[in-house]
Amino acid sequence: MQEELERRTVALAINAGKFTLEELLKAMKKAVDSSIKNIPKGKEPKGEMTLKELIGKGNKAEKIEIAEDSLKSFQRTANKYNVDYAIHKVPENGVYKYYVFFQAKDYTSIDSAFKEYVYKNEKKKESLKQKINNNKEKVKQKKDKEKSKERDYNRERSR
Repeated sequence: MQEELERRTVALAINAGKFTLEELLKAMKKAVDSSIKNIPKGKEPKGEMTLKELIGKGNKAEKIEIAEDSLKSFQRTANKYNVDYAIHKVPENGVYKYYVFFQAKDYTSIDSAFKEYVYKNEKKKESLKQKINNNKEKVKQKKDKEKSKERDYNRERSR
């Protein structure tokens, strides 16, 4: 960017012998204006960031503790709803605890992100014992239906 500006300045200085003072000022002003418009704006970090960047954004950051196995799920959901967050890993008694600091421009995006996150995690948490018990009940109900059908069939035959 700086080299381009210097090149334009040199080009203006070479051609300045042919210009009047007013034309030179207009040309310089035009060059400066066009170079200012072309300056890329600094990208503000979004999504996952460091804790310093998150706090430096100025909004109040909230904190929750989260399990390690559900970190990936949280990251996907937070990115989907444009929630800025920072994950902080803290060792306690040989075990790591994960804290998620988060903030968003509006409360609704945080609210909807957490509703979806909780729904996804609750859906996954059905334990193996619960699945086995549910399947046992279904099998028992099927057997009972079959027995009742067989009884009805035997009753009709005996008539």
